[in-house]
Order: sequence, then C-alpha cells, then structure tokens
Amino acid sequence: MNIKQLQSFLVLCDERHYGRAANRLFITQPTLSQQIKQLETSLKTILFRRKGRNIELTKAGAILQQHAEKIMLALKNAENDLLPYLHQQRDRILLGVSGSHLALPVFGQFTRLHPEISLNVKELSTEQTVKHIVANTLEIGIVYQTVIPAQLSATVLFEDEIIAAVPVSHPLAQETRLSLEQLNDQPLIVLNETLLLRNVINSELNKRKVIPNIICELDNHYSCLEYAQAQIGIALITRSVCRSSAPKNVRLMSLSVPAFFHSVMLVHNNELLLDEPMLCLLSQIKHFYSHDAQPTA
Repeated sequence: MNIKQLQSFLVLCDERHYGRAANRLFITQPTLSQQIKQLETSLKTILFRRKGRNIELTKAGAILQQHAEKIMLALKNAENDLLPYLHQQRDRILLGVSGSHLALPVFGQFTRLHPEISLNVKELSTEQTVKHIVANTLEIGIVYQTVIPAQLSATVLFEDEIIAAVPVSHPLAQETRLSLEQLNDQPLIVLNETLLLRNVINSELNKRKVIPNIICELDNHYSCLEYAQAQIGIALITRSVCRSSAPKNVRLMSLSVPAFFHSVMLVHNNELLLDEPMLCLLSQIKHFYSHDAQPTA
C-alpha cells in the first residue's frame, strides 16, 4: 500500500465509477484498475463491488476510506508545517526577539555548541513575535510581558529597568537620579508607538501629567541610544541594552518611578518539538538570565 494507491482509491470512492475517476486522475482506466487491484491484494480483501454500471464500497472499503482520509489530511498538515523549512539546507531554530540585544548573550555560545544548527533571529515587536509563534512561523520568542494566548507557554526571565540615557552635555546629567517630572518639556528620544514599551512609558508619563517633547521616535533601543550619545536628546531605553558594553557620552540614570520595570519573558508554543538543540537553547537562555545580575542604578 502506498500514497498513490490511496489517492486513487479516494477518488474512486468519490466517483464510484472507474472511467470518471480515471479522467480525474489523468490516467487510463486499466491503470486505475491495476492500482486498485494491487491495493486489494496487499490488504487481502475486496474494497469495491459492482452495482449496475457503477460500483459501491464493501464494509472493508468503507473502513479504509475513513483511514485514508485521515492519512491524506495528516500528510497535508505535515506539508503545511514544513513550509517554513522549504529549500532549507540545514536545520534551524527560528527565534523572535523584542530587541536584538535580548538574544545576543546566548547566540555565540549556542552556535559554537551546535554548528549544525542555524539560529535565525528576527527582531520584531512583542505583538508580532507572539502572533508568529501562534502561527508556527517562529518557534520561540524573548518578549516583553504581555497577554499570552492559551496555546503558548511563558516563563519570566528577568525584570528589565526602563532608564534614561542622558547626554553628558545636558544639565540633568549632573543629577544622581531623575524623576519623570524632570523630563517635562525635555527633548526625548523614544521607541515608536507600535512597540509595547512605548505604551508603558506613555502610561507613566500620563499618570504624572508630564508633557513630553518627543523629538525622535525610532524602531529599536540601539538607535535611541545612538541619538542620545550624539547629544541630541534624552533617550528612554531599557538597561539590558547596555549589558554588553557601556555607552559613551551619556549617563545611564534610574527614574524615580515605583517599580519602573517590565518583565521579559521566554515564550513558545505548548506543542513545541523539544529536541536536543532546542532544549539546549532554552536552557542557555534561562541559565543566562537567571545568573545575570541586573544593575539597578
């Protein structure tokens, strides 16, 4: 029994006529008859019986039809699940991150341990990353805390602090700590409004009736930091951006907002295939963030 025989069998079940079924399959009637005969021989049973000019299923044929339909559906689902890997020459893991800096600590270590695996990192918003994981076009994500659909699992990795990167030439750089009220009418560099952390920042500013003078709305934390380093304005970023290297020409300052932190989560589908490379990557991510001390000032 093979897939081609089952496909022909299901078309014949639908048409109940060898001539019409053969036309649908673009084969000759004798070829179709031979395929069905081979299938019956391999199963050691009769699948069809004659009924006038047409045919009908035997009980065995009806049972096979049910199973064949399930097999063809499973094959179609398998093809759909494999579409992201089309033309792929090596295994890969698809990782979405709400900021490229979140994947950087484990990228090199993982690729050294698993050179046969391509770790494909896509920088997306938290909302986009979650949607892609639900759609199975991404496998795992490192995102800022948000509402997670029931089919996903989420683990909090750490609390990321929202801070101000103040140009050293700015008068506020002489302060030891800033309040959000001190940012009133100051030139601010922030993430664009499609990103979750921008909404967190807007909410706190609104609570304190701070009217921001937003001069730049950028797509990522690094761009915001670069503008602050160029002495253009005060950037509101997360402290994790500065983990790997200390920025130049700015002071990183905490904001005196109670609990001005936002959780970072590891997210994946509940049905994620946990093979050895995937387990290794998940373990590395959790281990790094559980042992990494987050500075608070």
